[in-house]
Formats: sequence, structure tokens, C-alpha cells
Amino acid sequence: MPRAAGSVRLRFRLPQARHALADEVRPVLAAADLAAEQTAARVRLAALILIGLLLAALGSLSGVYRVHLAVIFALNAGLSVAAIVLARPGMFRSWVPWALATLDAAVVVWIMIYGALNARMVTSYTPALVVSWVMFVLLGLTGMRFKPALVLYLGGLFVCGMALVTGVHPAPAVSTGTDFARLFDIEHNAVRLSLIALTACVLAMTVGRARGILVEAVVAARRSANLSRYFAPGLVALLADAEVEVLKRGRRQRAAILFADIRGFTAMSEQLEPAAIAEFLGSFRLRATRAIERHGGIVDKFVGDDVMGVFGVPIATSADAANALAAGRALLAEIEAWNHKRCCAGRRTVSIGIGMHYGEVFAGVIGDGERLEFTVIGDAVNTARRIEELTKTTGWAMLVSAELIEMADASLDTDLHPLPAFTLRGRKEPARLFALDGAKLPRGCPECESDGHPDDAGSRQLIKPDVILARSAR
Repeated sequence: MPRAAGSVRLRFRLPQARHALADEVRPVLAAADLAAEQTAARVRLAALILIGLLLAALGSLSGVYRVHLAVIFALNAGLSVAAIVLARPGMFRSWVPWALATLDAAVVVWIMIYGALNARMVTSYTPALVVSWVMFVLLGLTGMRFKPALVLYLGGLFVCGMALVTGVHPAPAVSTGTDFARLFDIEHNAVRLSLIALTACVLAMTVGRARGILVEAVVAARRSANLSRYFAPGLVALLADAEVEVLKRGRRQRAAILFADIRGFTAMSEQLEPAAIAEFLGSFRLRATRAIERHGGIVDKFVGDDVMGVFGVPIATSADAANALAAGRALLAEIEAWNHKRCCAGRRTVSIGIGMHYGEVFAGVIGDGERLEFTVIGDAVNTARRIEELTKTTGWAMLVSAELIEMADASLDTDLHPLPAFTLRGRKEPARLFALDGAKLPRGCPECESDGHPDDAGSRQLIKPDVILARSAR
């Protein structure tokens, strides 16, 4: 079987694919980073408001702590508002998360020193302050940005800041006993610093895994989007999820096969420029794809001016034969409408032949390890092709096998009638075929001044050269 000029082959060149995918994934990840930044900013403001309401309810804003807590709240409110403003699409920059993390660490360290001095507390007791617990909240908010390096950066700032504050003075003995002082000696504070560092490392690993999953999801979505440009939607999920070896093994199933071919295309193409041929084939393939896919089929391949449609792959249903029959009628209607436009534009009409059959096929991937092609092969495919070839000699535009008619339960259709038995090329047993009434190959153009076919010698001079470049004839 010749390779289809328009068929798609799956190439496995991993190094090149990575670079191509990186360019496609980068904008999606940038949008995800912006969305994560906006979410983190909103959660930060909501958490600050909740803490403020809690402090107000507990009466902590009264007495000696009024000014102290008000300043702290104002500083964090300013950072929260700045985070929301800087997370807007027009203002967001890649350095914003790093700047906010630096400011968060600076404010926390400043509160440690400011609170310790106001409370006349030795700095080694700083881990007992509430602000030490805020570090974990800020680390969690930073983790929402899906940047593991940023989490490690903020965790490092917190560890360095607390080490600087707690290392100023050793913890003295107090009246409650030496055991209390030992809770905040250098060894215990070192353990607390290590716990903050470990928390940052574990969170960074978690964020890194989450970002990896995000990247894989984006890559898979982009691959599916790329596959959908070349394959029917029904095949995209199968090709994206299945392993290559599984696809190579394929499966045998029953399906309906449709072949369509443009009559006289070889002679027509000899008179056209390559650009005009490409434009003409593109218009035909658009109409063929539309007729086939709207009725649940897939376009298996295009070979020049031929199209092969399959109904029942990857999932066979009882309606596949009926859908193929409806697609054939729809394709004839598409060509008739196209001919109306072309004839009114003074261009030759298009004639096609359609052959259909229903039977067992093999559906799967064929080819070597470098070039793979998903296709459908088998005796049913060859039979459908032979039936389509008969339209060239019988004059009928659409011929259908009895097997497809029986499966489609179309024996009562008034526009289908049986033909005398034909012997298909390469077969001994005669084939029982049905023809579609009113689907003769056109020999006239009622929309034009001439009553003859554009290929007839008597009318040829009345038809303009087929340049096919005008939009009106597409």
C-alpha cells in the first residue's frame, strides 16, 4: 500500500521533542505561575484579616500592646495589599515573589527584635514568641507558588534571621529554675533552627514534585492538542495514553470503510499550477473530513485525491454502518453545494465516486521504530476500494456493499436499489452491490449557460480555466 501523502507518522526523536515542547509549555507555565501568585496573595490577605479579627476578639489590642500590635498588623497589611497589586497581569514580574519573600523575612526578623526589646526579654527566648509560628504560615503561602527554589530561599532567610537573633545572648537562669533556661539554650535553639530548615526542605521537595506533575500535565495536554490537529478526536485519547507496543499489537474488529475519489483529477492537475492543486485538494479534503467526522467517522488517510474514512474505530458500535451510509450521502451533498459555487464562478464541476463496505479489519500502528502510522487494514478495506473503483465504469456516484446495507438495516431505504452482481478485481465471488438513486456522475451544469459537462468538447470553450484561487469557488 503506498504511503499517504497526507498521512501522519509518529516520530520518536526525544532530544528534538524536548526543545520543541519547552517553547510550547513555557507560556502555559507562566500563566499558571501568575494564577498561583494571585491565589497566594488572596489567601495571605484573608489569613491576615482572620488573625486581626481574632486579636480584636481576644482584646489583645488594649493596654501596653496596642501600638506594638497595630504596627505589626499595618506592616503585614501593607505587604498583603502590595502582593495583590503586584500580582495583576499587567504588573506582575518574575522578581515579585522573590522581593515579597525577602520583605516577609525582614518583617519577621524585625518583629522578633522589636518584640523582644519591648518585652524586656532575652533574645535567646525569641523562639517562644508567636511570630516564630508565623514562619510556617509564610512558608506554606510560598509553597502555593510552585517554586521550590523560592521556598528554600525563604526558609534560609528565616533560619539565618532567627540564628542571628537568638545568638546574641545566652539564656540566663530565672527564678523558675534552670530547667526553663535550658529549653532555650544554644542546643535547643539549634534544634529549632534545624526543624525550620527541614520544614523548608520537605516543602520544597513537595512543591517540586507538584510542579513536575503540572509540567507533565501541560505537556500531555499540548501533545493531545497537537495530535488533534492530525487525528480525529476519537483517536487522540488512544494515541496519547496507550503504549506503542500495545498499539502495534492492535486488534481485529468490524468496521465500515468508505473510499472517495475525484474523477478526472489527473487530467485536471496537469493544467493547474502546484499552488492551485494544493488549494483545490485542501477544499475537497475539508468537505470530506466534515462529512465523515460529523457522522462519527475518522479520516484514516488522504492519498492524493483519495480519502479513506473509517467508522467504528477505536470503538465499534451497531450504528457504524448506518453512520457510514449517512456520511456518504453528506459528502455527495457537500460536493453538490461546492459544484454550485464553482459552476456559478465559471469553473468546472467536480465529480466523485464513493465505495463502501462493512467487514473485519485490523486497527493499530504499523511501521518501524522510527516512523509509525496508525491505520486500518484488511480485506474489508481492499473490498471497499474495489467497490469505489467500480463507480468509474458503472456511472453511479455511490456504491454500497450488501454487507453494509444489512448491517445498517437500510433495506427499506427507497433511494437504494440492488444492481446486477459484479466481480471485483482480484476476487472470484461476485459482489452484491447497491446504488444510490439520483447519485449519477454529473453530466450537466444547470447553473451555467452550457448544458454540457465541462469536459465535453462542445462546452469546453464556455468554461473559464480552472485556477481555483478565487475565494468564491472554495
